[in-house]
Amino acid sequence: MQETRSYLIGPEGGPEWIPIHTRDLARVLTPEGWEASLVDGWGDHRIRVRDVDVSFSAEDVGWQVSIEGDLPANVADDLVDVVTRQITAHAGLSAVWVLLSE
Repeated sequence: MQETRSYLIGPEGGPEWIPIHTRDLARVLTPEGWEASLVDGWGDHRIRVRDVDVSFSAEDVGWQVSIEGDLPANVADDLVDVVTRQITAHAGLSAVWVLLSE
């Protein structure tokens, strides 16, 4: 059975939306230092890392991240942490992530 681990990346302590223009999605949402490739599928941006698919979807409250497949929890958390830092650097707003489901 394939597992899905879900996160939400949003602004820290504020209701602001963290916008990322379509042309910047690959640069901002693909984690630096990880071997990741773009793949087709649902979501605004989708990559494959270590044989699992990672999708990013813009929601009203932030960026939903879904990791579909067997990736250890600590590795998945690290990946989302890297992307969260990239979003913070890109937007100039402090962002945080929360785990939605394991």
